Amino acid sequence: MTDADTAIPRDDPGAASGADAGDPWTRWLPGPARRLTDRYLPRGAVVLGILTLAYFVVRQVQNRVLANAFGLGTELDIYYVAVRIPEVALDLLVAAGLTAPFVPIFTALRHDDDDPAANRFGRTVLTAAVVVMAITAAVLIVAAPLIAAAVAGSLSAADQALYVDLFRINCLTLTLFAASIAIGEILVANRRFFFYALAPVLYPLGAIIGTLLFADTLGVYAPAWGTVAGAAAHLAARAAGSLRTSFRYRPSLQVRTPAFREFFRLMLPRMVSYPIDPIQTAYFAALALTFGPGSASALTFADDYRAVPVILIAQQFSLALFPSLSAADADGDRRGFRSLLSRNVLAIGVLTLIAAVLLAVLAPALIGFLLRGGAFDAEDVALTASLLAAFAVSVPLDGLTYPLSRGLYATHNTVLQVIASIAGFVTIVAVSQALAGPLGIFAIPAAYAAGSGVKVALLAVFLTWRLRRVEAAGGPSTGPS
Repeated sequence: MTDADTAIPRDDPGAASGADAGDPWTRWLPGPARRLTDRYLPRGAVVLGILTLAYFVVRQVQNRVLANAFGLGTELDIYYVAVRIPEVALDLLVAAGLTAPFVPIFTALRHDDDDPAANRFGRTVLTAAVVVMAITAAVLIVAAPLIAAAVAGSLSAADQALYVDLFRINCLTLTLFAASIAIGEILVANRRFFFYALAPVLYPLGAIIGTLLFADTLGVYAPAWGTVAGAAAHLAARAAGSLRTSFRYRPSLQVRTPAFREFFRLMLPRMVSYPIDPIQTAYFAALALTFGPGSASALTFADDYRAVPVILIAQQFSLALFPSLSAADADGDRRGFRSLLSRNVLAIGVLTLIAAVLLAVLAPALIGFLLRGGAFDAEDVALTASLLAAFAVSVPLDGLTYPLSRGLYATHNTVLQVIASIAGFVTIVAVSQALAGPLGIFAIPAAYAAGSGVKVALLAVFLTWRLRRVEAAGGPSTGPS
């Protein structure tokens, strides 16, 4: 691995804060371009961006394979809808407790006590995540018929039975993902971004291989079982990456430590807000089913491409910056914190705006080139491209929520992000219900843009207030939010 995968030494203040640290992955650029990139791109953003782009390429191959094999129809609709509830459970019970509080707490422990205390904390979180998710998966598998009646009650009995089968298969991935998410946060805290970002690249390969090899005999069950294999590969990649850190796993549940109590306190608000995105996706999927066959699948494809610039630019830049923001907060470096955050916001805003314009203009050509073929005909291309163009409006707004949210998390505050997320979601539901009649399926991208606008506005106000309050108090951001 290159230096991008090497943990930055704590005794290097410039590297720790991210203020001066360049990214070794930019060394091939000419001098002026390298200096500009190092100034506006956080360390690790390049390797994260490259591998995230690779993920989207593989994901596109997956979309094309599925679209060509099954076309837009009820079978593919069920395949996509069946994953939503397991996603909500994973996000609510595991991801919510890791993505916000883990890195700041882990970083603070290393700052005060070097690696041993931080690694003990990491082992406890990993063990707890696996245990909780294993129990949840078992409950969901048993409750699958009841969930099918609630989510897919408008479908035929045969289609509901298919939903139950695919739902249960998706539940088998939950424990694998719980472990992988926990190890992933350890990699982020150690700035080991390569294996962190490699895991998602491997995940879609399971569905691709499963479909290509077994779709003729297993039908839509082929990609479903392929996702189980993909989840195992996801975990294996991150586990391999953890071998290049000081972290070694063994079962541990030291839940009565101050660090875990703070983790639990910060986790609770996130458990309210983090699942809003998958709940929102599930809501959109259920609403799309009411607009006729193929609507849910077209929405899924369009949303996948809408998310590309947001995840490739906003999510990865903010993720790469997160350890540096957390370190700046632990050091009480408010000036450095503001400088890092403002540059990140500016870079994300400009780049996502450019991406939004390109998506809106190129949507028909893009969807036609990427998806048309087999059972995916010209009518399917037209509907999916129109949805993608409508979604483009929300790209810059959605992108700015990432650095603003990470800024709040780095100051050990998760409550304010919850308020902004709930307000955005309420706006989405209200607008989509109001526009479903006149706009049909296009009410969904319109509502998403409105909700993203409300959320980013509130986050900006909250973060400004939070920084002023922390600066007035002085020292690192510890204690109640």
